[in-house]
Amino acid sequence: MERDIEWHRSLAHMAIVTPEPQWHVYRMITEIPTAADFQAAGLNQIYLAWQIAIQTTQEYDRARESALDLEEEEITAAGKAYWLKSQPILANAFGLVQQAMEMSLKGRIAAISPYLLISRDPKDWPSKVDTTPIPFSDFRTLDAADLVKVHNTFSDNPLDDQFKAFWDGVRRDRNKVMHSVTVHEFNPSIIVRTILQAVETLFSDVKWPLRLIKMEEDGKYAAYGLGEYYEHNIVMGQIETALSYLEPSEKKRFFSFDSKRRAYVCPGCWYSANRDYQEEWPALAQLTSKSSNCGEIHCILCDQDFAVERSDCMNPDCKGNVLHEGTCLTCHSEQDSPYNFRSDLEKKPSKETVEYSFWWKRFAQTVADRSHFIDEESAVEHARQAMSAPHLLSWECVTIRMQPLGALELRSTVVGTWLREG
Repeated sequence: MERDIEWHRSLAHMAIVTPEPQWHVYRMITEIPTAADFQAAGLNQIYLAWQIAIQTTQEYDRARESALDLEEEEITAAGKAYWLKSQPILANAFGLVQQAMEMSLKGRIAAISPYLLISRDPKDWPSKVDTTPIPFSDFRTLDAADLVKVHNTFSDNPLDDQFKAFWDGVRRDRNKVMHSVTVHEFNPSIIVRTILQAVETLFSDVKWPLRLIKMEEDGKYAAYGLGEYYEHNIVMGQIETALSYLEPSEKKRFFSFDSKRRAYVCPGCWYSANRDYQEEWPALAQLTSKSSNCGEIHCILCDQDFAVERSDCMNPDCKGNVLHEGTCLTCHSEQDSPYNFRSDLEKKPSKETVEYSFWWKRFAQTVADRSHFIDEESAVEHARQAMSAPHLLSWECVTIRMQPLGALELRSTVVGTWLREG
């Protein structure tokens, strides 16, 4: 009995240590792209198309602003010439949008099975494919016209007829451009609208403004640290430009931006941006409701909400009443700024008036303001009234200087200083 037990134990040990058979899968098709590969390629192409369209538009706006010596008719003629010469690059941008959509559609099909992308009969496949490894790129893939049909045949989430009509239209227009010598009239609104329609369906996993910020952060200069902290500045300008070329319904559709309501500077975007050289800021945030006492705004760029105070701006030239942490989100002036003070003693520049400067100081901060007065007493009284204004109580003192006509600041004459005690 003991010998039998020992024999069975030996058999059990042999069963445990016996190696499992090894199976190897030998693929004849190599370098098979993934859905992520196609999507990344499409995203890069549509981003390039966006950059081309926005840059061409912004350069046009700057050219118009610089044409100070031209008459209105000359400016109109110059604008027509500008867009005519811009047609080739805008056509390239449109072609990139079509290619981006094609890559994204192929990615959706590849997510089901990359082999669905292979077209033609097996007799037309690369030679020796059944005996020799062949890269996927050597196969002829589906024509663009068949992508939506194949996708909808196998996908649990088919694309609707509206997108199919849009895709067919883009594809036909692109073919006309590529296979004809006739100049197709492209304008920024066509390119921007087409990009946003494509993004709406094929690249909607991340909101487009947030996507743009990420793409700027990972741009070609990122490795050198160039352009750092300018991502928000760039994208704010791009979204502002895009909005200016969209219809009100399109602004609402693509950005949830209501053209009938006031817009404000987003405090979050302003804080994230580089503020060294930029003074004017796009208004991309709106109140979250139409209520007169609504205390929250939402930004279409950073997609964040911010609490606001509903109070009239201290700037006499501003009619805004939406504030955030002491800053007006309409004129973007600080509420405790001396620039916001006016008095009846100030006069328009003339031969009878003298310019005075007012140097305000609190802690380590110093700011200067200028205005014209009829005499020295008026300038002194103006400064006294300013020091008594409720929104300027944090300032410690103000020094009044008379500024001789055409003289440098160093040659100005000190009239006196109002100093706050207690």
